[in-house]
Amino acid sequence: MNSKKPPFIYQSFFKFWLVIVLPACIAALTVSKLYYNGTINSEPLSQPSTWFYFIFIQVILGFFSYLWVYRAKAKSFRK
Repeated sequence: MNSKKPPFIYQSFFKFWLVIVLPACIAALTVSKLYYNGTINSEPLSQPSTWFYFIFIQVILGFFSYLWVYRAKAKSFRK
């Protein structure tokens, strides 16, 4: 019997989301919405469209990374 535990990020989808999806979404938000003229500007955070973009990116990235990465890797570690 193989009693080896799976790596931290494949133990639950929340841990996977916390380690992979959330940092990627923060990086995408920073590069696409907050970075302007060589500096990071926090003014767009007061606009609702920035937060909708952030949630949209999390949903899309979370869904596709669940389908293509998490499900396959977690299944292989469970066997």
